[in-house]
Amino acid sequence: DKIKANRPDVLILNKDKQIVVFIEMKEPDKLKTEKLQRLAKYQELGVARQVKAKIYMLSDGETFIWINPITGARITDENDKPITRKINPKNLSPEQNKELAEFIDDVCYCINDSNNKIMPKEYIDPTPLAQKVARILQNMSLSSAKNSLYTFVEFFTFKFLSDISVLRGIYSFEGIYSVYAEQSSKDAFIQYLTTVRKKLLELFPYNPEDGTTIINGRIFHTETDDIGNPVIHESSVDCFGKLLDCFKEYEDEHGKFLYINKDFKSKLFETFMKNSTDKDGMGQFFTPLKVVQEMVRMVDVKEGMSICDPACGVGKFLLEAASKISSPFYFENGKLKAKIELVGMEKKMEDNTYDLTTILAKSNMLIYYSDLFKNNCDSIEKIQELSEQLLNKVITSSHTTLGTLENLYLDKYDLILANPPYYQSAAISEASKSVKIYGTETKAYTSGGRGIEALFTEWIVKSIKKGGIANIILPDGIFTNIGNNKLKQLIIENCYIDSIISLPVGTFFNTPKKTFILTIHKRTEEEMNKIQSYPVYTYLCSTIGETMDTYRFDIDENDLHDAVDLYNLYRGNKENKIAISAVNDNPRAKLIPVDKFGIEENWNIELF
Repeated sequence: DKIKANRPDVLILNKDKQIVVFIEMKEPDKLKTEKLQRLAKYQELGVARQVKAKIYMLSDGETFIWINPITGARITDENDKPITRKINPKNLSPEQNKELAEFIDDVCYCINDSNNKIMPKEYIDPTPLAQKVARILQNMSLSSAKNSLYTFVEFFTFKFLSDISVLRGIYSFEGIYSVYAEQSSKDAFIQYLTTVRKKLLELFPYNPEDGTTIINGRIFHTETDDIGNPVIHESSVDCFGKLLDCFKEYEDEHGKFLYINKDFKSKLFETFMKNSTDKDGMGQFFTPLKVVQEMVRMVDVKEGMSICDPACGVGKFLLEAASKISSPFYFENGKLKAKIELVGMEKKMEDNTYDLTTILAKSNMLIYYSDLFKNNCDSIEKIQELSEQLLNKVITSSHTTLGTLENLYLDKYDLILANPPYYQSAAISEASKSVKIYGTETKAYTSGGRGIEALFTEWIVKSIKKGGIANIILPDGIFTNIGNNKLKQLIIENCYIDSIISLPVGTFFNTPKKTFILTIHKRTEEEMNKIQSYPVYTYLCSTIGETMDTYRFDIDENDLHDAVDLYNLYRGNKENKIAISAVNDNPRAKLIPVDKFGIEENWNIELF
């Protein structure tokens, strides 16, 4: 009764009209000592508790004292220093206000009746959940590794979107689980197939160019009846119930999927494939994240750049490159803005109905930019715009024989990062002969290289803007096969060779080929016809920070990381004696004169 008449000075509410922050304003002389602060705190602390405010503050307009209303103690950062951040929305831009709101969210997420401290976000790794699901799905009639992976990715996406509140009510995991608990697994399965999937397609429409969205997967069934309803098999019903239990048990133990380890999707391939016999054609999923991250460290990523991966797989090169920019995507005045352009292209690896690669890539985008989806979950229009601009336009797949190679635009991208496929295909080689450079009558592919990797290399060299960089993984045949001499000539005439790094055999899952990282800089107009003035940085790696077997355990040995550290020192100081000495003093590194990389020379750096 005593506090009912009290009136708060400032309230901050969330979109559900719940009180998040309760601020008690004081004159400056009322907060100048700890005793006065303590008196001021207790004046309204009971009111803050009564209205269930998440955070209680005292302020004189300049000083802000953050308090956990449950415990009455100061809220501190990770280093036990009291939080004093100002709440001044009128002086902040919309982007700064959003960042402040996210900080308040983080504080609310951390503090409770036993904790007054902001803790680092704990990014959970659901790989054990994936392993458990894989074992359940092995008993299904659709138990191939690919189909199991399809099912897990869709189910995981459903749970993830529920946890970040994009899916709510009857469309959420909680809604479907309550049907399962109160009725039956069959009722829950039917509701999922007939309502949740429709909602997902409303929020994440198909890309009209390639017919893909985030849920093209084969979740338990592959057939429908005459009027389009899914045919329900009892084994699928039973399995659906088991998966609901699996995910619920995991949530009870680990919490909701709010912060997911970004390497998780990279591990899915191993989880479902390593004990399977149908690995063929699936290797494009698995460029080890450690290799991706080191290759991204070798290049500069700046706002305004156009970044492309012409064989993007699950999109890791693009996502890691974008992570070097602060808030690469953001909303301004209701419209999604981008500080960089990402372009990921992939060829469908199997039939024209399903595309696991694209589903995984779009799921990866969801995880990397979950805050964007989470912070705009109350707007169908914004979710649809995110789906269109961030998923459909960034990641596209092709159904044609040539895939990415079908279209070649000269001087289009500032940066290309890629691990293109390498294999022989008479059909692709023949089809490539008729491709023209966009807007011209000039043949696109004239180097006559061996294998699909040669066509991709030519595509990359011609697609980089003058002054742009490409950092790509190539098999040894590009460097050693005399059939690729015209391709070498194309590289030499159009590019400077910045580095070649030898990767150990076994770097890539299920791929025994010897591979190299090639870094090239496309000549500007001023650099054309000039001899490259600096030697090529080369390095022989034997470790990449993880075991090169099926299990891919992390290890301390990682001379790829050392190679990149040394390269970054050299590339910024090519004439500096200290940098040159650092390279020369390393037994794994060598600066090789550019004249050793002639058209008819063997470019295998291990010969040196």
